[in-house]
Amino acid sequence: MSPQHSRTGAIAEDALLTQAALWHERMQAPGPAPSPSLQAAFAAWHDASPLHAQAYARVGAAQTQAALLAEENPLLALRQQTLARTMLVRPAARRRQAMMVAGALALVGTPLAAYSIHAWRASHAEAPTIESFHTDVGQQADVTLPDGSLVTLDTNSRLEVRFASGERSMRLEGQGWFRIKPSATPWRIAVAGQDFTAAQGSFDLRGDPGQLRAYAASGTLNISDDGTQATLAPGRLLTQRGSDRVVRDLPDPSALTSWREGMLQFQNLSLGEAVSEFNRYRRQPIRLTDPRAGALRISGAFRTGDSTRFLDALSSGFPVRVRDDGHEGVTVTAR
Repeated sequence: MSPQHSRTGAIAEDALLTQAALWHERMQAPGPAPSPSLQAAFAAWHDASPLHAQAYARVGAAQTQAALLAEENPLLALRQQTLARTMLVRPAARRRQAMMVAGALALVGTPLAAYSIHAWRASHAEAPTIESFHTDVGQQADVTLPDGSLVTLDTNSRLEVRFASGERSMRLEGQGWFRIKPSATPWRIAVAGQDFTAAQGSFDLRGDPGQLRAYAASGTLNISDDGTQATLAPGRLLTQRGSDRVVRDLPDPSALTSWREGMLQFQNLSLGEAVSEFNRYRRQPIRLTDPRAGALRISGAFRTGDSTRFLDALSSGFPVRVRDDGHEGVTVTAR
C-alpha cells in the first residue's frame, strides 16, 4: 500500500472514531434520556455500516478505560469522552489533541451542522482558566465544562467560560441550554446584561439585542438585579424587552426548547416573528417588505434548515407572494 493510501485510510479511520465519540457523547449524556428523534438518528448512523458499530464499541471501551484512569489520578481533569477519543487516535494525532479535540458531524434528520467537544486540562495555577466557544449560522455545539456540566449552544452563539478555585462564571451571547451539575459553588451566568446564578438544574437562556428570555426546566435560577434578589422557579419563564419584564408559568415548553432537535414550533405567532426566527439559521435572510404580511398569524412546526417548506406553506396557505430574486434573496409581500 502506498504512503498516500495509508495516510488517507488513517484520516478516514480517525474521522469515523470522532463521529462515534460524538454519538457516544450525546447518547450517554447525563440528564433526560435522548429524544426519540435523536435515538432514530443514532440508529440510522449505527446501522449504516458494520464499521460504525465497531467504532462505537471501541469508543465505549476506551471511555471505560478513561474512567478508571480518572479515578486513579484526580489530576486528570480531562473529560472522559475526550480522553477516550485521544486514546483511540494515533500518537502523532494524540499530541495535536492534547488541549482540545473537536469534530463535525452532520446528524441524520437535523440541519444543525457542527458539534464540538472541548477538553479541559487541570492546572495548579490560581489564575482562572478562560475559554471561549462559538457557533456559526446554522450550527449547534455541545460544550462540557470542567465540573461535568453541559451547555448546548444554538446557532450564531458565543460562550465565554471562566473557571478557577471558588470562581465559576459564564457569559452568553445568543442562546444556550444549560445542564448544571450539583455543586456547592454555583455558576454565575451573564446574558443580555442580566446576571443569574445556578447551583444545579437545566435552563434555557437567550439574549437578543434589547431582549432576554430565561426558562427554568429544573432547579432554580437566582436573579441579581440592582442589589435585589429574585428566583425563577422550575416551570417558570422570564421574558424581558427593554425595562419591561414578565414572569409566568410555562406548562408546555416544547415550542421554546424544540430548537435542540432542529425544529421551530410556532403557536399563533406573527409572520414577522416567525421569519425572524428562521433568519437566525439563514445566511441570506427572508425579507418581509409589507407590514400587512408581517401581521399575519402562523402556527406549525418546521425544521430550522428547511425554510423552503416554510416558504411553500406561506405560498399555499396565506395571502402572500413569495419571490426568490436570486442574489437579492427571498421577499414576502401581501397579495
